[in-house]
Amino acid sequence: MRSYFKIMRPLNLLITAFASLTAYFIVSDSMNYGDLMLIIATTVLTAGAGNIINDIIDIKIDTINKPDRPLPSKSISVTSAYYLYFILVGTSSYAGYLLGYHSFAAVLLVNLILFFYTIFLKRRPFWGNFVVAFTGGYLFYFCSITTGNFIKILPLAISAFLFHFIREIIKDIADIEGDRHERANTMAIKLGVHRTVVIVKALLISLAFYLVTLMTSESYNFKFVLIILVFVFPVIIYTLTSLFKDISKVNFERLSLVIKIDMFFGILAFYFGMI
Repeated sequence: MRSYFKIMRPLNLLITAFASLTAYFIVSDSMNYGDLMLIIATTVLTAGAGNIINDIIDIKIDTINKPDRPLPSKSISVTSAYYLYFILVGTSSYAGYLLGYHSFAAVLLVNLILFFYTIFLKRRPFWGNFVVAFTGGYLFYFCSITTGNFIKILPLAISAFLFHFIREIIKDIADIEGDRHERANTMAIKLGVHRTVVIVKALLISLAFYLVTLMTSESYNFKFVLIILVFVFPVIIYTLTSLFKDISKVNFERLSLVIKIDMFFGILAFYFGMI
């Protein structure tokens, strides 16, 4: 049973649930706990399904890069993984239907995007990274559907897009050995690690400037500035300084994890910055 939970990637699901909860608090003028529970269920189940289909398609690559994952380690079968994938897609779609037709259409769209991304785009330079980053930002739009306050959540959606885009490119660098073995054509393989690192640096600097722009605006209070300065900027600086060193000694897997965890604090900054 533990392997079935592990293949959905608990940390990713926790971040998704936290993001959905926070986003709903930001956009909602009056709480509807039924809608909130359905939104969290929909986003978490959709994310879980996306992680499963990703692991199914990437089983050969993960055998090299991450042999301890459930499928390469054979702790669950591919057939069982497919069953769980379709259950999650069906359940997430039903939860979206309960929220309304617009939400239902949005859930179906994301499930289709994640499926086609995994099959056709994941191993392509730029577009695979872009699609994942887009769905990371799209989550916040989905949370605003029931309230209609998308403009209110747009800065967080843009920040989430940039965070995800950076992390996905770093993951490509970390997974380059397995990707190359399977003849994937990721950005790190097509451009080379050094050029890809330059792109990551540019994106990190862009993210920093965007956050500074928000910090100097009148839309957010002092709590936003404090959390960004104390928790978010140190990770951006740490990542940048790591990439300016000898990249052959950089642990890209660790950088990917650090950025993933830092997303929590980025989301917190937007929440506390508006109350």
